[in-house]
Amino acid sequence: MEGPYVQVVGALERYRHSNAPIAFLDRDGVINLGRPGYVNTASQMQLLDGAASSIARLKQAGYAVCVVTNQSAISRGLWGPKRLIELHQALQTQLSEHDPHAVIDLFITCPHRYEDRCSCRKPSPAMLLLGHRLIREEMELETSWEPVQIPVSFPSVAWWSEKPPAPHVLDAMVGDRRSDMGAGWGYGARLFRVPRTLGLATVIDRIIQEEDEGDAFQP
Repeated sequence: MEGPYVQVVGALERYRHSNAPIAFLDRDGVINLGRPGYVNTASQMQLLDGAASSIARLKQAGYAVCVVTNQSAISRGLWGPKRLIELHQALQTQLSEHDPHAVIDLFITCPHRYEDRCSCRKPSPAMLLLGHRLIREEMELETSWEPVQIPVSFPSVAWWSEKPPAPHVLDAMVGDRRSDMGAGWGYGARLFRVPRTLGLATVIDRIIQEEDEGDAFQP
């Protein structure tokens, strides 16, 4: 089965060998308002209050920002992967209008349904691990809004054991669902769960605090 769709829209080379932490953000319910079913068109993309200023603060604190999102509407045939261009350009445009520093570096989208049993759908940490490779390692991919599908393997996660260490101690996962927390836990990130109607702004102060180890979570 094919892997997630990747859109590299930031200058990732700036993070090579920089020891920058990564903020992994779910999309709907963290940056923008989720909808019953799916966010299907650019006109339905509505920023949550404080999302832009929060992302700007992450960038100013030295974080790379990577969106990791499950969007099974693609596998359900509601729309194709090209729609990701429209949706994510609309999201970035709104962010930039609110704050020019609110720039997302990378979008990674799982297109599969739960029943597809793919390797990338959260709570698998595969999209986070791919983001880590793209940002920190010499994994070259052209900067483009065009989605590129990259195969991934299902990572081995000892869910019954202790949380593994993250590649960077400050790496963080922000989400509104248990599946987001599971993916972050499997990667080893600090975990921050948010109310889906309020999103990132509710935890940005905590993320920036290096002493904050994040929320407790039991897979």
